[in-house]
Amino acid sequence: MNLFKTIFRFEWIQLKRQYTQLLALAFFLIIGCYAIYSGSSLIKHQKTVIDTLNQQYNRDYDLVVKKFTDTLTPETKAQAANAGMPQAIDFRLPPIAINEPKGLASLAIGQRDVNPYYQKVMSYVNFLDNENVELNNPSTLFAGNFDLSFVIIYLLPLLIITLCYNSYAEEKEQGTYALLSIQSASISKIMIYKLLFRAAVVLIVTGLLSVIGFIVANINGITGLSDILLWCYITVIYIAFWFAICHFFIKLKNNSIVTALKLVGAWLFFLILLPSITNSYLSLVNPIPLRANLASFARHAAEEVWETKPTVLTAEFNKNNPQYNSSINLAKDSTKKGQRFIVGYYDLLEREVSNYAKVINDEIEHRNTEAQLLAKFNPSVTMQYLYNAIAQSGRDDYKDFEKQISTFQKKWKHHIYSKQLIEVNFTKEELKDLPKFSKTNTKNSIEILKGSLSIWTGLILFLLFANWIGKRKSSSINF
Repeated sequence: MNLFKTIFRFEWIQLKRQYTQLLALAFFLIIGCYAIYSGSSLIKHQKTVIDTLNQQYNRDYDLVVKKFTDTLTPETKAQAANAGMPQAIDFRLPPIAINEPKGLASLAIGQRDVNPYYQKVMSYVNFLDNENVELNNPSTLFAGNFDLSFVIIYLLPLLIITLCYNSYAEEKEQGTYALLSIQSASISKIMIYKLLFRAAVVLIVTGLLSVIGFIVANINGITGLSDILLWCYITVIYIAFWFAICHFFIKLKNNSIVTALKLVGAWLFFLILLPSITNSYLSLVNPIPLRANLASFARHAAEEVWETKPTVLTAEFNKNNPQYNSSINLAKDSTKKGQRFIVGYYDLLEREVSNYAKVINDEIEHRNTEAQLLAKFNPSVTMQYLYNAIAQSGRDDYKDFEKQISTFQKKWKHHIYSKQLIEVNFTKEELKDLPKFSKTNTKNSIEILKGSLSIWTGLILFLLFANWIGKRKSSSINF
């Protein structure tokens, strides 16, 4: 214990004298604070957009309700009579499916900056509709947004390397190694204590940034506490992983320059080279299908379905939707002006385009599954998956959002069709009971904990390698 205190006291004095390391720590804190601000700004913008959408919906709702009672002129009387038409309600009051930013979304933006986070839901699916996709600066989309998860995953390892690369070599270069060798304590233990001190410094700095991030994100409740604990857990083991890498290369007993180059090489391997190789492999084996093909197919399908004879189209609709057979009217259904032809057109078009889109989506899903599998071999990429999973801002969360929209769209379509096919209007009172979209929470803490096993595996492997190297290089004096 005395040795432990002595080493920590000495390292603290040394740190205060190492202006380069102090500048590195200060720079890291500044960059981290800016990353928190950057992520928070994006999420605040999205929340503002969501508030605007909700306010616009409320204004539209009030306007539709007003049409029911405004009968002062012949024109407004006609509008009042048609105010509750199912087609009008579907057009004027489509519910908005919103993927609200979760607690830590500002710290791990994930794919929220590129994927839509809201969508107007109507009785038909418009595969060519991009009104819910915001315009963004192309350079920002290419580079990605700056958040705290990026700082921890990419820049924190560089800070650790800056603090640790000369832990052993400085003793040799300053001539203190011989003095330490004749002490009763092993040099190996001294080096471990030196690394523990640096780990404590990194944990304090990272913890400070995380606390600032939690405060800015306004985390509260039991769910928020769970997110904080998971964030801290995977951050700590990621820090431990990089200290294990440093421990391994320090055991090689190279001079400080060689050790620094090897550590930077490890950083390049895990964060640049390996992800690039993985992405190139996936692009070669599973190229991303072009969405333009889907748009072209949808346009041609729309023309073909519209040219279908009304009797054939309505018969196809009746076969696929027997729940509406009680409203069949052969006289009205045999013309293109009939409601059954209109809903049949959208129903058949949606089925044909959905079948085509399923092939594309299956290919993308297969590629994503392979990417997730390969990510398990890279702790740094795994960290991004885990941060996104905690913040519910990743690819899987967006896919789940799409599935929930699809389920809700069927519910909304049934609500509209049940009135439209029998040509009955909604009443003013029935507007209060229109279906509302509510996204359910899909975060799985157990899966996040399981995902951290790949980081643990890398950590343990580097510790074992370091121990093996130490035994190989040890002689009468242990290192």
